[in-house]
Amino acid sequence: MTTRPAPLDIAHPRPAAEWVRIGDLLPWERNPKAHPVENVAEIARSIVRFGFTEPIICWGSRRQVVAGHGRLLAAQMLYREDAGRKVATDQPGEAATDPADGLVPVRWIEFASDHEAAAYAIADNRLTEKNPMDPAQVAEIFIELDDAGVSLDGLGYGEEELRIMLDPNGGEEEEEPADTSQQVGELAYRLIVVCRNEVHQGELLERLEREGLECQPLIS
Repeated sequence: MTTRPAPLDIAHPRPAAEWVRIGDLLPWERNPKAHPVENVAEIARSIVRFGFTEPIICWGSRRQVVAGHGRLLAAQMLYREDAGRKVATDQPGEAATDPADGLVPVRWIEFASDHEAAAYAIADNRLTEKNPMDPAQVAEIFIELDDAGVSLDGLGYGEEELRIMLDPNGGEEEEEPADTSQQVGELAYRLIVVCRNEVHQGELLERLEREGLECQPLIS
């Protein structure tokens, strides 16, 4: 028989998250976010590298997963590979012998209704989608990490994506801007003055030449 979580005790509140058996959790059948095997594998690699850093959100009285289905699937994948593994350094208890006995961190939330739980699940996924990362800044950080010898595995990017970010020119050297210093010295600055008539043109030409300026009279 599955035990229900105890009611919230204000005097002795629960910790922010608890370690719970995977077999005690019920996935939400209407979860609208798809998790292909490749995506689950990426999440699993991230857990292996960084640990289980973000708890699964569950409806307490029902033990139903509301947010974090991808993390749950990734944990199941890891426990199927090795039931006795631990997904975080602070994971308590003995090593499991069955994948269903593997532990995951869970944060219990008591939702007012099915509608509220569904609304939260949508918001949890949608709000992160609407605020994507700046690709240029991500590429800059990746280059810094790569130069420092830091592994880029488990960050959610495939080999081709990383290759483009680390070498946007495809191996070709970036052309240096042309040296325009000599060109600037060869520039000629001219001024066209519209004269009133031929007499005015002759007087102006004579005066400017006396001042040492090179003039070329034009008739148009």
